[in-house]
Amino acid sequence: MKIIKKIPIAIISISLILLSSCSKKFDKDKYVAVVNDEGISKELFEKELSYYQKFYLKKYGDKFLDSKSKKGDSNYKKLESELLDSLIMDQAMLDDLKKNGIKVTKNDSQEIIDKISQEISSKDSLIENVKSFGVTEDEFEEISYQDSIRKKHYDYFLNNNKVKDSKILKYYEDNKNLHKKYKYDCLIFDDKKEAIKIRSNIKNSDDFKNHLKNKVRNYDIYRSEFVYNDDNLLKESSLTKANEISNVFKYKDSYIILMVNSINNNKKSLLLDAKELYLRKEYNNYLKNLIKNSNIKLFIWKTLEINKIYMYNLT
Repeated sequence: MKIIKKIPIAIISISLILLSSCSKKFDKDKYVAVVNDEGISKELFEKELSYYQKFYLKKYGDKFLDSKSKKGDSNYKKLESELLDSLIMDQAMLDDLKKNGIKVTKNDSQEIIDKISQEISSKDSLIENVKSFGVTEDEFEEISYQDSIRKKHYDYFLNNNKVKDSKILKYYEDNKNLHKKYKYDCLIFDDKKEAIKIRSNIKNSDDFKNHLKNKVRNYDIYRSEFVYNDDNLLKESSLTKANEISNVFKYKDSYIILMVNSINNNKKSLLLDAKELYLRKEYNNYLKNLIKNSNIKLFIWKTLEINKIYMYNLT
């Protein structure tokens, strides 16, 4: 589970306009924000923050959250900011569902858990994985409830926003990058010299595939799903044909050798993918309007180190 949600919405600007008082009173020491007169508790914020801290520390190591971006913000500050945005969006979705007579219950979160359990063989395996991050079963169920809000809201949007096939076809035809998808494999090295040495021994696609099969190796392997040509690694490789092998290139702190192993030119399946992209684009626009028309008060904004009440404006 990642802090970056499946439906990312950027908060583009914050205006320093104090909102009129809510009909309900909220203790600023107990709440981090208010969305349409519904409070987001500090307890919920801190529980989710703790969950994702444990997740990232376990996955990326003790120094990950202290690492800083080019802008100077630490990953911890970024986590706080993205989590707050996410909880605000969740509450706006929940409010939208309630207005339309749709409830989100624990049964919905259980469906999320059951689906994940099936994907990794069993619920016992899932719970053991969760516990390995230092997270309790109850904490995981709370996180799953937030996920179920997003799923139910997207389902609501799909059921009430039917799209004509002609619009999907036009979207597909207008975006040439949607006409082809690529799947690739990578050999990932920490040491540039070692990457160059291995690359010099790879003469063809069979040699590359043999390196994928090596059980004893000093490099990692990454295998992509089908992606478009704007994929970061694919762009860096400059490859466009199957079974071509890239030169060694640097990506972030690693050195990569990449080979495209297959290309999807099937228009029927590509149209289905284009439909999903189009619906997501329309849904993002729906969410932007949802936020724009919501009354949102912040009681914390740690990234800006202030303790005032602000209103979100999306432009």
